[in-house]
Amino acid sequence: MRRGLAATWMAVALSCPAVVYGQRNDDVARADALFNAAKALLDGGQYVDACTKFAESKRLAPGLGVTLYLADCYERIGRTASSWAEFRSAEGLARERNDKRADVARGRAQALEATLDRLTIAVAATVSQAGLQVLRDGMPVPQEQWGVAVPVDPGDHVVVVTSPGRPPRTLTAHVGPDNRTATIRIDSLDESTTATPTSVPTPTSTSTSTSTSIPWTSEPVASDPGATRRWVGLGAMGVGVVGLGVGSAFGLTAMSKLNQSNSGPCNAQDHCNGEGLSLRQSASSEATVSTVAFIAGGVAVAAGIVLYVTAPRAPTSAGVVVAPAPMAGGGGALLRATF
Repeated sequence: MRRGLAATWMAVALSCPAVVYGQRNDDVARADALFNAAKALLDGGQYVDACTKFAESKRLAPGLGVTLYLADCYERIGRTASSWAEFRSAEGLARERNDKRADVARGRAQALEATLDRLTIAVAATVSQAGLQVLRDGMPVPQEQWGVAVPVDPGDHVVVVTSPGRPPRTLTAHVGPDNRTATIRIDSLDESTTATPTSVPTPTSTSTSTSTSIPWTSEPVASDPGATRRWVGLGAMGVGVVGLGVGSAFGLTAMSKLNQSNSGPCNAQDHCNGEGLSLRQSASSEATVSTVAFIAGGVAVAAGIVLYVTAPRAPTSAGVVVAPAPMAGGGGALLRATF
């Protein structure tokens, strides 16, 4: 490509003034630098930035190679209409040069043609066309394209209509996988106009349909009259198990302090010094807490079992099992419930 560009600009230089020659050479150098940078971005997967640089390179120095690269880049980022237009342009350049890449460009354009989204700008005959100008995405739309389904890239498109002595009107349309064609109808410059899609996908279901949809209340929900009582029972059993655990902990501590007092501060006749007396008093207090906790925990577990077992229930495979289990410092219980 570089050799082709250089040869082209050398031919131009032979027929142009020296000032133009210098300017063209500068454009070619910039175009070549942009092209190389774009290829590096393309190889790195940065397609959007690559397309921008390919486009600027082509603007500075149009050529077959950069046009093909730009077309391929546009296809990668989903700009199907822009890609299709560039491939067609590349085909035309290749045909002029008898370049075998013309068939490649033509094949790529044909493959894209079936996937193109299209936008029609329809100007009614009753609208005065004196000084009327239509812009699509900032570019003028020639009069011969009015009423024609023109290929456009997927996404939102902005159409601005201006006429002498009237404020500009801005209209929008969207095309994409769910709406492949759209039409903007300009029926009047005074009244509001809208973008009208010409192909709307058929919805699979609607919220207003009553023939095929099943209302939320059509199937009664099975109720469980004793669910609340069973949950309260489970909660009480849980509190009781915690109480048993607290009782076990305090019981272990009391036994430990009693054994500690017997190992030195107190003799076999229960004569204790100050340290031993303090240990035994502490052990007695913690033993009392342990007893209270065990009693409260046992009562809570028993009450919870009663609530759970006597609660009315719908037919279900629910059950509860309370089994004794050895624990440090005494006994305890294990609770297992199924619903």
